[in-house]
Amino acid sequence: MHKRYLVEIKGDVHDIADRIKEVDAEYRLYYDPAAHRFEVHKRGEICVTWTESLSAALVRKLRETHVRRRYELLKEIEENEERLKREEEHRLHERIGEESERLLSKL
Repeated sequence: MHKRYLVEIKGDVHDIADRIKEVDAEYRLYYDPAAHRFEVHKRGEICVTWTESLSAALVRKLRETHVRRRYELLKEIEENEERLKREEEHRLHERIGEESERLLSKL
């Protein structure tokens, strides 16, 4: 197994390296030339990999997924699961109704 070579990006044309630090001061931006991707690290761990060119979209992604939003994200997940459950129950009730009507029509 070969050691990965990462290039730390401390400055760029769009100031993305600085802007990600506004989301979290511990974020560091790297480029992995072997994988042709950018990586955002925190305390040596990869937080996000990015294969597109550097842009504000990376900063938005980091803001969306940052740990400070964990409660909001959990709430969104729970609300989505509840909505899916209601939709499934609605489909089941519709199906039961249709099947009941079919059976009643045979009487």
